[in-house]
Amino acid sequence: MNSLTFTLEPASAETLADLLALLTDRVKAAAGLRDLEERLAGGKLALAQTLILRSERGVEGSIILPDHPRIPLIPTYRADTPPDAVTTLARALRERAAPQQQLLLTNACAPLEPAPLEVAGWQLDSQYMTYATDLSAHPAPPDALAQAVDADRPDIRALLERLGRAEWSFKEDWTLIALPDASGSMAALGAVGPSGRPDWASIDLIGVQPQARGQGLGTRLHAHLLGLAAQEFAHHGGGTGADNQAMRRIFAKSGSRHTDTQMYFKLAEN
Repeated sequence: MNSLTFTLEPASAETLADLLALLTDRVKAAAGLRDLEERLAGGKLALAQTLILRSERGVEGSIILPDHPRIPLIPTYRADTPPDAVTTLARALRERAAPQQQLLLTNACAPLEPAPLEVAGWQLDSQYMTYATDLSAHPAPPDALAQAVDADRPDIRALLERLGRAEWSFKEDWTLIALPDASGSMAALGAVGPSGRPDWASIDLIGVQPQARGQGLGTRLHAHLLGLAAQEFAHHGGGTGADNQAMRRIFAKSGSRHTDTQMYFKLAEN
């Protein structure tokens, strides 16, 4: 392993396939290659936006740099690529990153090991957990106390402000649901609607006001929203910060499956 020599270079028109060489799903790799070839032919992809990390073993890692700095850099590399080679890739990305651009490690693409990135000048900023729910296996009945509400209703607008979501605005085809506490006052809010992926729903569990927490309202509301989603969709995808233990417990109680862990890095201050 230590005798390997690592090089970093952009792809060429002949080596576009190497950008996808680490994908285990060959169908996705083939579709991805066709897309890259079309983008390159149409002038929508510049080869200077690509990097391939190689050794005598073949492709060790790769990345296609996004056009917009608000999109994170998402490298792919082998689990057994040595840390110093990962650092070389991470340094190259640091040189190319916009000042506020993040780098994202996802366990679908690379090991969740921050040390080689930190050596290259990246700083771990946050961690995020993603979940998926099979809605066909979600038989939860509707919560009898849940109510569909108007976001502009004065008491709901006040609750949004107390939950720190005063800027929340109603989305087309979404439903806003409120759940009362034991006193009958609206204490929890959440919304459900299409995610943009065919047959997938999205849920925004807006929150439970502090004095009503610990009463199971979040779990009940999430279950009700999943039940609504199941009327139109087959799947739900969502996520939360790795430190949000309450929300992670709600996902577990709802039968959601943990699908991915993501680490977001920012440029370290010099």
